[in-house]
Amino acid sequence: MMKGPITRKEFLASTTRTVAAVSAGVVAGHVISASGGQSRQAGITNAALAPWPWPYSRLDREDVRKRAHKAYYDGGCAYGAFHALISALVDAVGEPYTRIPTQMMYFGGGGAAGWGTLCGALNGSAVAISIAVDRANANVIIGELMGWYTQVQFPSNISNDYATQHVFLINKNDKPLMQTVAGSTLCHASVSNWCTEAGVKASAPERSERCARLTGDTAAHAVDLLNDYFSGRFRATFVAPESVVGCMSCHSSVIGNVQATVKMDCQQCHKDNWDHLY
Repeated sequence: MMKGPITRKEFLASTTRTVAAVSAGVVAGHVISASGGQSRQAGITNAALAPWPWPYSRLDREDVRKRAHKAYYDGGCAYGAFHALISALVDAVGEPYTRIPTQMMYFGGGGAAGWGTLCGALNGSAVAISIAVDRANANVIIGELMGWYTQVQFPSNISNDYATQHVFLINKNDKPLMQTVAGSTLCHASVSNWCTEAGVKASAPERSERCARLTGDTAAHAVDLLNDYFSGRFRATFVAPESVVGCMSCHSSVIGNVQATVKMDCQQCHKDNWDHLY
């Protein structure tokens, strides 16, 4: 540390050394943290990102199904679906998808940090769709994906066949698993319903494999919807269950004393509590 006043020459020399040291640190790929603690990797270029929504290229649904099944075991359902779609887009498009850390979706496992809310396979797929499609159209596509999820059998016949034939990229269980209809976009309802029908606990490896196959199925259907949208063939076909239409005639966001804004089947949760349901 210098003591007393310094000359202009000494100040300039000191400043030059400081700038050189900081520049060397940046060139080495590190940025000094604001707290003065350990440095972190910079790893971010200054190149401008492409304007949103980002470009899309037709994907192979079966390739994505297999990627998602494997990625489930690396980071859960939300990561599995998101990583499968984004990694496929990295291969097909490249920049700017190469800049996305797919680990950002780790939180979505188990219905968001284990809270049993939105199924992570839907969550991860929805985020990927939202990157490539504008807001209004993305909402329609995501709505179609969610409606489909509530009405189809999981795991699909394709995923069960892949498992028995060892087609998946990772083979944890080569037995066909029981198929059930989730009836809801909620992780808790989807998993609990399957576990009850299959007679296994949520902690069982069979349940994990079921969710891995479901993750593959959901990501694959997201590819179908995206491919159809970008080729001009997309048509929304989901129709809300009669129970939803009936309930919302009295309990919409603008009608009734108990208001709700939902598209899920109300009776799955409320049939034991509301004696006027049909």
